[in-house]
Amino acid sequence: MRNRLLAVLLLIVPALGMRPWQNQILAERQQLKYGGAPVTREMRDQIGQGLAIALLAGFRGIAADFIWLRGQGFWEQRQWFKQSECIENTVKLQPQSVFFWDVGAWHMAWNIAYAERTAPDNATRAEGIRRERLWHNRGREFLERGLQNIPNRFDLYYKLGWIYYQRLAYDCGGESDCQQAHYRKAAEYFITATTYRDAPDYLGRDAARCLEKAGDLPAAYQLWCKLWQENDPQRNAYARPIIQREIRRFENLLDIPADVRIFPQKPGAP
Repeated sequence: MRNRLLAVLLLIVPALGMRPWQNQILAERQQLKYGGAPVTREMRDQIGQGLAIALLAGFRGIAADFIWLRGQGFWEQRQWFKQSECIENTVKLQPQSVFFWDVGAWHMAWNIAYAERTAPDNATRAEGIRRERLWHNRGREFLERGLQNIPNRFDLYYKLGWIYYQRLAYDCGGESDCQQAHYRKAAEYFITATTYRDAPDYLGRDAARCLEKAGDLPAAYQLWCKLWQENDPQRNAYARPIIQREIRRFENLLDIPADVRIFPQKPGAP
């Protein structure tokens, strides 16, 4: 009897120890079956049987492209929520695609937001503004999730800063504290974007303008001075007159002493 009990234990204990490994292997197989994308039943219902079969075959990129095109069709039909579902599904399938995150947020925070504000079924102007602001924030949240997936490129930092600069600051309705907070946030994202080697040069100038709008004139001036020092006249000659003009303006605004100005005033100049 004891020998039989020992034999049963020898079979059961190793099996229990292997159970976590088996679960992990099954999970990995499930991911690989769909090309690594987390495909839920809800998502399969949304994309349809044909695209689900494409995912089963491992054609994740092709399926994402078709879903994106379907979303464009919903845009033309003014079915915003169906379009946003398509956008969400494309980034689930292709989370490393800057294009899907970037243009998806642009649709939300610009196109859909404007369409919601000007929709004929708004009972009041205030209702349209409320609906517009909801989509501005959806675009912001969408880009924040995009950054979690693609934190090693300048693109989404810049786009997120642009939403704060052009959309969320506008939503403050003239409230200065609110606007300045959003302009400062925009500047932070623009400055982060400039740390990447392939970032466009104009991002630094956008950051300086946002710092000025945020009310931090000394920080804006310091950034313009930094841009002047880093400017390569051979590669970006067109930017030098812009930077020089802004530095001169700030030196007057801040009443910088003549002996420490980058561009001292000419005698007799105002």
